[in-house]
Amino acid sequence: MIVADKDKCTGCGLCVKICHEHCMALSDDAVSINHELCSTCTQCIAVCLQQAISWNGVPPVAYDKARLPSPEQLDELFKERRTIRFFKKDRVDRALLEEIVGYGIYAPTNNYDLRAILVDDQEIIEVLDRLLMQFVSRTYKVVFKPKIVFNLIRRITPALDPKDKVKMENALERGYAFHRPPAIVFIVGDKRIALSEASAQYALYNMILYAQAKGIGSCLWGSAQIFLDRNKAARERLGLQKYEHILGALGLGYPAVKFANKVAGKTLSIQWNGG
Repeated sequence: MIVADKDKCTGCGLCVKICHEHCMALSDDAVSINHELCSTCTQCIAVCLQQAISWNGVPPVAYDKARLPSPEQLDELFKERRTIRFFKKDRVDRALLEEIVGYGIYAPTNNYDLRAILVDDQEIIEVLDRLLMQFVSRTYKVVFKPKIVFNLIRRITPALDPKDKVKMENALERGYAFHRPPAIVFIVGDKRIALSEASAQYALYNMILYAQAKGIGSCLWGSAQIFLDRNKAARERLGLQKYEHILGALGLGYPAVKFANKVAGKTLSIQWNGG
């Protein structure tokens, strides 16, 4: 819960001005908070010059701008980041995993009730992978293997990519769908809250970048979000509540392959609109 220390508060009103939920008010030169309206965005804590507002009794700490990365350092970090699909079998220390996942809370969000489920038990990861392989096998036999069905669906749904057929064939040949990282983090929450899936992906990207800085590789697992979320056995194994859905999943582990080069020449198409 966010609380204001009346002894430290000077009544400047900065927190009231920045509060987009309109749950803060000045009264008698002190701040009052309507916690029923508060979304816990913590903007008020970050803006208070007197450090009079805190979260669950933990006092805020001023920024140390000397520790901020330079544009050149960020350029190196962003361009060094690559999706890792081959992991070493080495176990990642749980304290480090919790540290990485913890940075998800600092991402932009619209759902403040997301939670993370961490799995580093290889038996559980193999169970989840087998459940996914069952889906892959059925989908391939029904949709991709019969040429007539595949071509018909492609006409109806242009998004159906022939590359998916090749990927499924390779997965069926090797016997597993995912490259079984030492750990997987699932972000779960109530999908009915607007922008929940986007919020989950923002949280995962925070984890990706921090993991990169700590020497841990990562790989987004989109199929878990799409298929395992609908699988009763997988949901039970992960302990999901009825209202909860898998909004994103991320594999974490020590990379088995080292990338050496930054890719030059890739650009994002930009359109200017206006004078």
